[in-house]
Amino acid sequence: MKRLAAIDIGTNSIHMVVADVEPVLASFTIVAAEKETVRLGERCARTGDLSEVAMGRSLSALKRFWGMCQALRVAEVVAVATSATREAANGRWFIERVAAETGITVELISGTEEARRIYLGVLSAVDFGGQPHIVLDIGGGSTELVLGDGRDPAYLSSTKIGAVRLTDEFVRADPMGSADFERLRQYVVGMLERPTDELRTLLGGKPPRLIGTSGTVEAVAGLVGLQATGFTPETLQGYEVSRGAVEQAVRLLRRSTSSERTQWVGERRAEIVLAGAGVLEGGPGVV
Repeated sequence: MKRLAAIDIGTNSIHMVVADVEPVLASFTIVAAEKETVRLGERCARTGDLSEVAMGRSLSALKRFWGMCQALRVAEVVAVATSATREAANGRWFIERVAAETGITVELISGTEEARRIYLGVLSAVDFGGQPHIVLDIGGGSTELVLGDGRDPAYLSSTKIGAVRLTDEFVRADPMGSADFERLRQYVVGMLERPTDELRTLLGGKPPRLIGTSGTVEAVAGLVGLQATGFTPETLQGYEVSRGAVEQAVRLLRRSTSSERTQWVGERRAEIVLAGAGVLEGGPGVV
């Protein structure tokens, strides 16, 4: 058995999972899981580079995670950086700073590779039963769509729309006006037109199941549960919601103020959940 840590440096947050892996049995046991919202995607308005403040927040989180790895006697750390880092001109310099200041070696992965790894993560928790599934992951800077039936993925895509990116571009008022939200939704539909057309062709009329991952999907699913029962579900893994229920939750978010959203999904998620919900409503609707 080997103790590993996996770190995902995203646009909105940094995640770490520490697990004991049994390679012979192809199984693992989670030892610890950590997440810190760092907003690495908040760039310098003048240069478009990762800002010093955002990199500082990220480095602080990574130093804390590195300390946990040492305390837990982790044998190997696997770390990747995604949308915000790969798009910024100073992204590679940031990765060098991470190595120098924390000792963590970070791999910069492409959008397609990010989609592939998301799919593998879903497969570790969900049995597709040989049936076609579309995996939708709404990140801070990009959205991934994957088609698969439990075997090798049939389709992988990554599009430059995410909850942080769209919040910066479209969310100007609180609450957000209907016309502004519709512009956001139409932008999402347009950006996802090519991958969804390609998915339709591959599916050939077969109805797929949709699996959503990421903080936006969890937040909206939790709100659906809250509306239905008065309580947020204790666990959201495997939680099933109808498209109608998602649309109702998104309508509620559209009419809500920041303080109301904070009560439902927490302060940090409240800042970006409306834009993420626009992807959730606009993306799968064209599949």
